[in-house]
Amino acid sequence: MSHKKELITNKDKDKVLKDLSDRASPNQKKVQLQDILRDMKITLDDPILEDSIDGTRIRAIYPTLLSRKKGTGEQGEEMLRFQYIKEIPVDYSSFPISFRDRASIVTDKPKSDTATQNNEVGEAVITESSDKLGEVSPSLQEILGLLKRNYFMPEDFSNRLAVDRTHKLRKMFTKDEILAFPSVSPNNRAGLVPI
Repeated sequence: MSHKKELITNKDKDKVLKDLSDRASPNQKKVQLQDILRDMKITLDDPILEDSIDGTRIRAIYPTLLSRKKGTGEQGEEMLRFQYIKEIPVDYSSFPISFRDRASIVTDKPKSDTATQNNEVGEAVITESSDKLGEVSPSLQEILGLLKRNYFMPEDFSNRLAVDRTHKLRKMFTKDEILAFPSVSPNNRAGLVPI
């Protein structure tokens, strides 16, 4: 079952706006970003996690939906779909993933205690380090920065879909609006790929 996560929450907005204040950005930029975020919605679906063939990286792919209310006098929303993709290096010798098999639990308990056995199996099927997997979960600030990066990215005319999505993104936001977005580091290992 797919769960959706709303990325623009009051807590996340406050964090982005506080970071802008800490960077001594002009107050006008902060107010403009507040107005933009009020009209936007960013929704993430559950990630698809993939392991590399050599077992040294995990790739997380989040289907992402960006929507924005149209301007004054217009009805409806403009929508764009992206995939947020991020790869992180993993050293499995220090990243614990353990599987408990049912046989090791069942042999320790008397056969009459099947309800307890089933509960223990359900609770202890997979244990993994959520801290490492939490590194791939995008923040609002990161998504906004990647949108800004895509906005100013030169057009690759060999990829018609990417060009179309870049044009839609440029219609959805003006240059001044996109400049109000926070930036991401040039060495950020994540990307937004249009779908």
